[in-house]
Amino acid sequence: MIPKKNKLSLNRIIKPGIPVTEFIQLAADTGCSGIELRNDLDDPTIKGAESADTIQQKCNELNVQILTINALQRFNDPSLFEEKKVEISEMIDEALSVGCTQIIMCPVNDPEDKRSTDKQRNDLEAALKVYAPILKSKGITGLIEPLGFPICSVRYKKQAVEAIKSTALEAVYKIVHDTFHHFLSDEKEVFPTHTGLVHVSGVYTEKKKTEIDDEDRILIDEKDLVGNREQISLLLKNGCKAVISYEPFSSVIQKMEISELKDGIIESYNYLFS
Repeated sequence: MIPKKNKLSLNRIIKPGIPVTEFIQLAADTGCSGIELRNDLDDPTIKGAESADTIQQKCNELNVQILTINALQRFNDPSLFEEKKVEISEMIDEALSVGCTQIIMCPVNDPEDKRSTDKQRNDLEAALKVYAPILKSKGITGLIEPLGFPICSVRYKKQAVEAIKSTALEAVYKIVHDTFHHFLSDEKEVFPTHTGLVHVSGVYTEKKKTEIDDEDRILIDEKDLVGNREQISLLLKNGCKAVISYEPFSSVIQKMEISELKDGIIESYNYLFS
């Protein structure tokens, strides 16, 4: 049974080829009360060809909320701070136009990043300070999403939480607990009270862990290798109140017929909470 304090959501990566209003309908039909928009799809305009008014009208009709825009990339690269300040301001305007109050922020995830660990930590703290006034002025929360890949400059949630605490910006930032990235990183600790959103997706592959990538992220069932049920249980048991949002990247999932996808989403969420 899904705890009432935790609502469910769909990330638009699950079916990126349909209009936002149709995606809102998909969310409602699968028992979800939220969706996440993205700026990295074939159409990078976030709202597609639809107006903010049309999208908000559909949200109001179906009682679905737009939770986040995903994402401000490479936010912790100091050489890009000025450029990223402009980008996040534009993203915030887009978000507010559809009633959204959270922006996901992804760190540098690049094999060419040669910064030392200390430099990456200092740059992360500097980044939080750079964007905080912009976020605070608009009432927007920044959701830092550590990526579990070895090359990532913020691989672990602990790094993000420590930086948020160190800069005393707990009122501005929270973290994303992504079950896939938690699995890849081998991080054991979770941070329920610092978690503002949970991303879930399943993996069922014979690849080595070091070879698994976003294309392997599928729907969740009993074959799941990531341990979604265990991770979610641990978070909930320790007081996490964040929305749980489905984010499978696989092109196989994206190409599913709507009816089949609906059934798969419902079955997955039932499995997660059974």
